[in-house]
Amino acid sequence: MFTTKTKNPAVRGLRVLAACLVLAVVGGLADTASAADVLKLKDGRTLEGEIIREVDGYIWLKYKLGGLEQETMFTPSEIVSVERGAESAAANTEPVQKVDEQAAKPARPGVPRGAVLTMEEMVGQYMTAYALQQARPMLEEELGSEGERIVVLRVKSGGGYTLEVQKLLDEIHFNYKPRFHTVGWIDSAISAAAMTSHILEEIYFTPQGNYGACTEFMGASYIASKGRSLEERLHQMEKVSALSGYDYRLMRSMQIDDPLSVTVTPDGRVDYYQDEESGDILVNRKGKILTLNAVTAEKIRFSRGTAATLPELTKAMGYKEIDWIGKDEPGVLWPVTKAERWTQQYRQKTAEDERRLGEYITNYQQQVAAATQVPRDQRGAFVNRARASLSRIVSMTRNNPAFLYFTFNMPTREDFDEWIEDQEQFLRDLMR
Repeated sequence: MFTTKTKNPAVRGLRVLAACLVLAVVGGLADTASAADVLKLKDGRTLEGEIIREVDGYIWLKYKLGGLEQETMFTPSEIVSVERGAESAAANTEPVQKVDEQAAKPARPGVPRGAVLTMEEMVGQYMTAYALQQARPMLEEELGSEGERIVVLRVKSGGGYTLEVQKLLDEIHFNYKPRFHTVGWIDSAISAAAMTSHILEEIYFTPQGNYGACTEFMGASYIASKGRSLEERLHQMEKVSALSGYDYRLMRSMQIDDPLSVTVTPDGRVDYYQDEESGDILVNRKGKILTLNAVTAEKIRFSRGTAATLPELTKAMGYKEIDWIGKDEPGVLWPVTKAERWTQQYRQKTAEDERRLGEYITNYQQQVAAATQVPRDQRGAFVNRARASLSRIVSMTRNNPAFLYFTFNMPTREDFDEWIEDQEQFLRDLMR
């Protein structure tokens, strides 16, 4: 996929065309940078760089500090003023707005504040640790610093890449759970989505909720993992079960075709048996892969309750009242927070980029090919159009870094940086 650098523009041009088949970038092109954007902050700092995303007054700024490039999100309450360069960044989604005063109000005494954050669609592409990381500081600000803070992760996913699971587990366990009372509300959690949700000690289902079918499949032929790969995944989920307080045999029956039966004792203890006869409740038969529904999940005390609406969830969680923050929107069962709105936009942008990826790559290839076939004094228009296509790909990787690995198959950031450097140099050489 990667080759050594060469100073021959013609040879490098051929490499560009080949590399586009697995195209990936993580930064911007130096030649296409616009005038700097300037953020003045309440802590006295003035930062110059490029605004790469905005949502409801939250700004992501790409800038250099000590010679090192970094990307930081700043909340509306941190920003004094914004001075924009000559052009807005391509990734911007909304204009800067003042901080929502409603979200900044203190909690009512004795009433916890809560927010719903959706985790939907394919794990590793739409349901990612990156999305949770970006939403977290928004939730911190919207929920405030007083009283109990509840974050409900509403899961609706048919699974995806198990390579993303550990990243999601770490983000939830080490960053969400210490900060928030974090619970799961399962509409559908299949395969990698169930493996991710298993880190949550407190789980509720919707009436149609389903959870399980966690067999890992490898490659395009969808052959079930076996040998070392299977043992690693079983061990991973055994550790997760221990952290969240679930019997390891429950997840094991979701990964391989082990039978499972359960007895719930009068004092509420749940005993698991890896057979069909020992327990009072038959949960899974030998030769089947377990998928729980809402009824069985609640019967064996895996689910704390079943809720179709937010008031029902509030009651199932044992609260008389929760101050659910956000704005009511038609067709949505819960108030929409800024964090949730950003999450929705993140998935929408990912879907658009995924749909248009072929267009971006094809146009880049065509413009580069055309530029290499005309005299130097006629290359400018083609090179500019190539840069525009490359910038669109830059934007999609900024919105969702998961593209870098899962779609473009580049394993490390160093690979991306090397590839970018090579493209930048090649385009400059074309104009010399």
